[in-house]
Amino acid sequence: MARTSWNTYTARDFTTLQFALHQNSMNEVDTAVILIHGITAELPHQEKFADALQMEADVYLPILRGYDQLNERGDLEYIGQYDDDLFDFVHFIKKKGYKKLLLTGHSMGAANILRLMKKNPDIADHYFFLSPFFHPNLLVYYDDATDQFKDETNVDYKVYEKRAMILMTLYKLKVPYLSHEKVAEIPDEFDESGRLDLSFRLMASRFLEEIPNDIFHGIEEKVHTFVGTDDEVIQPFELESWYENTFSLHLNIIRGTDHNHILHHPRLHERLAAEVKNNG
Repeated sequence: MARTSWNTYTARDFTTLQFALHQNSMNEVDTAVILIHGITAELPHQEKFADALQMEADVYLPILRGYDQLNERGDLEYIGQYDDDLFDFVHFIKKKGYKKLLLTGHSMGAANILRLMKKNPDIADHYFFLSPFFHPNLLVYYDDATDQFKDETNVDYKVYEKRAMILMTLYKLKVPYLSHEKVAEIPDEFDESGRLDLSFRLMASRFLEEIPNDIFHGIEEKVHTFVGTDDEVIQPFELESWYENTFSLHLNIIRGTDHNHILHHPRLHERLAAEVKNNG
């Protein structure tokens, strides 16, 4: 079982941010996996992800600003701040001397990685997108996704879509004064209050406004995307069609797993280990 420790790093604005480190080996390893969480952190599933790895690697889970316990919660200072935070975190990890870096996004975390790699396409050796929630406007998600979850998935969130659309329109008109307004409510994994409100600028910082068709150009062999047949949020075969038409890449569909449990499905980890071994 992976050993979990909690640590901090300092972002460019001198803010202290939290991350969890999951280690399977007592020895030094040459591979680091940075796992970006979705709209909720889903800590138990992330720990099981580390346990299920079929390669020697340390797993880092940065707790995104606005979710962590050390700073203002549910908000950011400006749209795009996650790009800066994650860029800083990646280089913080690279300084530890790892030879190989795997940047992995689960659900909405996949969209964060798209934003990061648009400016920095060579920031990692591999990119893994797991149950990717690339953009809320894509017609590949269940309309009632928040009602689809099984009890054991333990996710219950609300997104106020009309308010978010109005605030996005104002933002595009360069009227950002209401960007601190709340547009989502999620379970709070770090506080006994039980619920956490998320602001428009926090949510907007997790997605590209538009996804370029050529975002993976030249690094296609580094990109690997997986979804389960039983995903409660994503319609896997609709995503497969969109993904292949948009990027001319193959989507990996794993049978018998869902949105969160894919993180520790044996077939996923067989494929991850094989891709890293075969593609260097």
